[in-house]
Amino acid sequence: MEDDGAHSILKIEKLGRMTCEFCGEPLDVSEFRVFEELECPECGEIVSVPGRFANYVLLSELGRGGMGAVFLARDVNLNRKVALKVLKPKFGRDPVFVEALLREAKAAAALNHKNIVHIYSFGQEQEQPYIVMEVVDGIRLDECIDPEVEQDEIGWLDIMWQVASGLAAAEQKGVVHGDIKPANILLDRDGNSKISDFGIARFAGSRDDRILGTPLYIAPEKSKGEKADARSDQFSMGASFWHILSGVPPFKGKTSRDVVLSRFEHPAPDVRQYAVHLSEATGRILQKMMATEPEDRYPDFQTLAEELRVLPEKLEEIQLKKQRERERLEEEAAMLKTRLQRRRRRMVGCALLVILIGYVYVALYA
Repeated sequence: MEDDGAHSILKIEKLGRMTCEFCGEPLDVSEFRVFEELECPECGEIVSVPGRFANYVLLSELGRGGMGAVFLARDVNLNRKVALKVLKPKFGRDPVFVEALLREAKAAAALNHKNIVHIYSFGQEQEQPYIVMEVVDGIRLDECIDPEVEQDEIGWLDIMWQVASGLAAAEQKGVVHGDIKPANILLDRDGNSKISDFGIARFAGSRDDRILGTPLYIAPEKSKGEKADARSDQFSMGASFWHILSGVPPFKGKTSRDVVLSRFEHPAPDVRQYAVHLSEATGRILQKMMATEPEDRYPDFQTLAEELRVLPEKLEEIQLKKQRERERLEEEAAMLKTRLQRRRRRMVGCALLVILIGYVYVALYA
């Protein structure tokens, strides 16, 4: 049965009864919408009404977009929590799309890497394709964008290295993500990054007549419908972290078309114009990643990952040298101040001695 509430675009089954997760009391929820909250009459705790889709109990909505929605769910068969991405029915009625999605899901499932969200399975229910993925307990990187905050350069370089490592693994398997953006990169509570949503990924070397991607981050060649490869993902990754580190998008315009066209009119500016605390090396890496021509970018993600891996250590050494130099200068300034204070005291003492001698002389010979 299709939910009559906020999830009417998806066919989600409403449950007539549920059990309170806090006290185990059976509850009649037939009059409530999916994910609507109610107070348990037995224990007084607030509980959310779950839904059901295929063999999954939907616990909450994690996010939604133009293609569908992602839910926190429990796999009934395996009794584990998963992230369930459910696409709208119109996609399920397109057999070509379903076949392509299945192929891409299989390709992504083969990417066994700690910085890539694992895909467990794929299916279709009531004309709605779905993908079952691991749950990442954390935040999306688009939630970290704040123009008022000076971002920690070394910390973000480590995250960039993790993302580049994950995309290097995909590149080695011949898989292109196709829509790298901050919202598709997750960060768990331990600071580990996870690349999600290979839903529009394409095998390297394939062509697609549609322009897929996000205007703020899409590579120039991809926006023109040309062949996209891992270097297109590299551009999108560079634009994403440019946005995160500076707090503002690298390309601007009144419309999506204007935003896309602006990258052809001029290259992305030096990120340090908006984030003056960043190092020259970080600015150089981002500009190379975002070069207009693919051949001017890094030849592959492995090369980029290696440069990102060693840069934080170099920056820490530079910061340590600056700190030591600052401490040396502060120490010298303190020593000079002490010498001046001693000299001033001696001068004052001499002046007082001269005055005292003068008084004695006047007292004796006046």
